[in-house]
Amino acid sequence: MTSTFVSNAGARRPGAGLLRSIRGWLCLAIILQVISSGLVLAPLIGLSELAPILLGNGARQHQSWRLVVLSAVCLGGGLALRGLAELVTHLADNAFALDLRQRLARRIARAPLGWLDGNSSGQIKQGVQDDVTAIHHLIAHSYVNLANAVATTLFVYGYLMQVDWRMTLVALLPLPVSLFLYGRVVAASSSEKMARYGAALAQVNHSVIEFAQGIPLVKIFGRQGQAHRAYRAAVDDFLAFFLAWVRPLIRPETLSSLVIAPITLLFLVLTCGTFAVSQGWMQGMQLVPFAVLGLGISIPIAALSSSAQSLQLSRGAFARLSALLSIPQQQEPESGLQPDGGSVSFEHVTFSFDGVRRILDDVSLTLQPGTVTALVGRSGSGKSTLAKLLLRFHALESGRITLGGRDIATINSRDLYRHVGFVFQDVRLLRMSVRDNIALARPDTSDEEIEATATAADIHRRILQLPRGYRSVYGEDARFSGGEAQRLSIARALLLDPPVLVLDEATAQADAEAEAAIQAGLSALLAGRGRARTVLVIAHNLKSVVNADLIAVLDEGRIVETGQHQALLARDGYYARMWRAQNPNTQAEASER
Repeated sequence: MTSTFVSNAGARRPGAGLLRSIRGWLCLAIILQVISSGLVLAPLIGLSELAPILLGNGARQHQSWRLVVLSAVCLGGGLALRGLAELVTHLADNAFALDLRQRLARRIARAPLGWLDGNSSGQIKQGVQDDVTAIHHLIAHSYVNLANAVATTLFVYGYLMQVDWRMTLVALLPLPVSLFLYGRVVAASSSEKMARYGAALAQVNHSVIEFAQGIPLVKIFGRQGQAHRAYRAAVDDFLAFFLAWVRPLIRPETLSSLVIAPITLLFLVLTCGTFAVSQGWMQGMQLVPFAVLGLGISIPIAALSSSAQSLQLSRGAFARLSALLSIPQQQEPESGLQPDGGSVSFEHVTFSFDGVRRILDDVSLTLQPGTVTALVGRSGSGKSTLAKLLLRFHALESGRITLGGRDIATINSRDLYRHVGFVFQDVRLLRMSVRDNIALARPDTSDEEIEATATAADIHRRILQLPRGYRSVYGEDARFSGGEAQRLSIARALLLDPPVLVLDEATAQADAEAEAAIQAGLSALLAGRGRARTVLVIAHNLKSVVNADLIAVLDEGRIVETGQHQALLARDGYYARMWRAQNPNTQAEASER
């Protein structure tokens, strides 16, 4: 194999220990919240104790102000501790988000180029930005809310048990019933349901984009009613799924809220308490704590619903983050050998994405310095894949690739990318100045050299037309067509001045005049700077490679023909058939002669 990709996904689930770094902070916040819950209850307990004092004969009324002051102090301390607990969780959340994003950045930075090529920037953005943000509520709020609910429940019923154990049991009855009913709601909101919900919502969003993009087309063809059909179908499917999911949950969720509602608890306490007082089991003043404290228990329990929803959303985020943290890593060679020259050799290269269908099958090809080698073939024949293997986009199934006589598996990535320049068909420009986009590989290069390179790529005159010339920022005051952006990326590769240059349909989006100018610039570059450069060109248009020193024809992952243009035409094989298909007029003129 040309390189080694490793993943620690099999050893352990990286997502399982994501919160380990802030576990101490969360424990501290929970402890502060538990103490706060007890202190905040002090005024309510004080009110329960104050009522018999104020309604008494006056023997203990001198204690009332002391009780009021103590309750106020406890309330202030409890609120302060609650604020401190939330401060701790928010600081922990900030530290967690920073640490996790740094870990993700390091993981993605060492990912194989093939992984980055196969995953959209939207997927990476979702993990690095959206999923990290989705865990914010869990860390900053859910844990302290849960601690508050549990601690408040224990404190309240613990105190009420001291007042009268029989009424405490009565006040406890709604709690297990409410939790049982709400448990059904949580159980129904399974990860599978949440995944289906996300998929259905994503389909609606996708349909909205299609609807907006398709409006001009359907108007041109007079089919306005067709534009929103897919969108309406997606909305109807989402509505049907959502109603089928939610309808069975309305009853248990409503009953759960009603059972624990303050009015329900008050009715239960007064009904049972009146009966207990009438039977002489307790005094009337003993009902005050149950009426005051019992009603407040519904507030922290109701807060559990938002925490449960946050947990459901966080599960999906943790799963996606775990997948990102399990990205296979590109292992750098220990030797770090330097290439000796610019020759490239593919030796019996075999590759497949899934281990079943071979994209490349026993491909052998040698690229000599100072020559241009063209890879041609129909779409899906493996041209771009073979070229990308030179940059270690993927690990080979068998065979090897050498650069300057060195197996590329023994060359450090930084050295490999300095020796091999690549112009992709899909142009990537960054939101920075045009000058910095060109000088990406050599930021300290002179302006004169940058302009000379841009001239060779036939983009210099277009840059001078921008408001600030080379200082214009792409995406702000610099806009380029597809062909212009491609020429800019060619200038970037030419400035790198690598011994090996790979052009993957580099002139695909250029017009005839621009293509001729680019080809002239490339020819001048090959002859200049005293370097015998190795060039690999991937082309669909055969006219663009007729002057190549060697043309290799790929078909279904195999090289079926090699040679120069005229020799391949004379052979009347696969290449000749491709040429006639692309140039029928040329064949007709030859027949007339």
